[in-house]
Amino acid sequence: MTTERPVEPLAVAQDVESYVDGEHRDAAKYSNRDLLDSSGVYSLHELAARIYQRGFNDGRAVESWKRTEQRNRIRAAQEGTA
Repeated sequence: MTTERPVEPLAVAQDVESYVDGEHRDAAKYSNRDLLDSSGVYSLHELAARIYQRGFNDGRAVESWKRTEQRNRIRAAQEGTA
């Protein structure tokens, strides 16, 4: 069984890259800032993908719960009219 790596959407990937660009600009301007290396950038993308996946999963869980609640209301209404 393979575990798929979470994938970040384009807008999230662009936000990460924009952040990295800002960090690189700051590292060039200030002596107390370290440059993010490739491993650090990769880790940021991994973190963003995991956060996005959690939000997506939570959204799916909420939608499922709302459908269940709607079915329960419909069933209760039908039982009340029977």
